[in-house]
Amino acid sequence: MITQRFNTNIEWRNYWAPNHYMYGMFQLIEYLEIHIKHERHTEMIEIGSYMGESTMLFASSGLFNRITCIDPFEGDEQFNHLFNYTWDEVYSEFLMNTRYFNDIITLHKDYSHEINHIYKDMAYDFIYLDGSKKYEDVKKDLELYLPKLKDDGIIGGHGYQEQFGGVIKAVNELVGEPDKIFRDYSWVKKL
Repeated sequence: MITQRFNTNIEWRNYWAPNHYMYGMFQLIEYLEIHIKHERHTEMIEIGSYMGESTMLFASSGLFNRITCIDPFEGDEQFNHLFNYTWDEVYSEFLMNTRYFNDIITLHKDYSHEINHIYKDMAYDFIYLDGSKKYEDVKKDLELYLPKLKDDGIIGGHGYQEQFGGVIKAVNELVGEPDKIFRDYSWVKKL
């Protein structure tokens, strides 16, 4: 199966180096290792988990005691169109990629704006936004989930690049320019 991080395809990665997406995630995880206090219980939320590749990398890093994933597994997705994937296939891939971490991963098959109320404020060390790249959606996720971060929490996401101008605009408006942008266009801002 062609995937976004583990088994990329030249059509998808736009002629970037083969390790482009993986290397960026490794950079992000290294940054989190330096900036998250590990002497306490650590939790993160990932909005937009898709095939669970980044979820698996976050889980295997050992940085988090609990990872909450939010993804409705429905809607319009370019990758599904490009490779003729159904949402059932994507969901099955998520389950396969995260199977070794069922004890720390909780999945909510829903839209982030529909369930934000179930998460406690000031409870999470890291929130990673990798759902919709539309300005309105990124802005809404930032508005709804920034209060969920601990005082020294880190907000981040994927798609801080020209191709996704809505991500750049929403991030800059609500949290300011990122502290760091990684090779896969993941971004972070320490609050």
